[in-house]
Amino acid sequence: MSWSMVNFTGEEIIELALEMERSGKTFYEKAVSYAEGAKLKEMLGYLAKEEEKHIADFGKLADKLSNEFVPNESYVGEYGDYMKSIINSHIFNLSNVEDLLKGITTNREILNFALSFEKDSILIFQEFENFVNKTGNEIIQQLINEEKGHIKKINLLFQEI
Repeated sequence: MSWSMVNFTGEEIIELALEMERSGKTFYEKAVSYAEGAKLKEMLGYLAKEEEKHIADFGKLADKLSNEFVPNESYVGEYGDYMKSIINSHIFNLSNVEDLLKGITTNREILNFALSFEKDSILIFQEFENFVNKTGNEIIQQLINEEKGHIKKINLLFQEI
């Protein structure tokens, strides 16, 4: 999906987050067929389920923000250019998941892509905090903490292979 935003609405932020999580879920599900070893396949299945949970969490966030979303900006469009650049460079754009998978030849490459996805997600979620009110901030903080936990798990598996 191509994003052209100068100003974000609550619905656009939620849709963007959902697209990111769907891309990650797709990558993790499809990467299982490229993975070698039960531990990595189990980890990828776990991460796909986590992305599914995040999709549900962003759905809850959308419900909470539908009538009360007010961007926290010092001027209109303050974060637009910055957000556009980090979104466009996010590793798992839906359009490139298949291409990423085709180039994978090792378990370490799968884990590198997974780490990049989780780190990119944290960066983008941290920026979302600038756009949401207090109600949504708690959900985003929980998601950031979960992504950090994913990074820890991925790094542990990295040390084993």
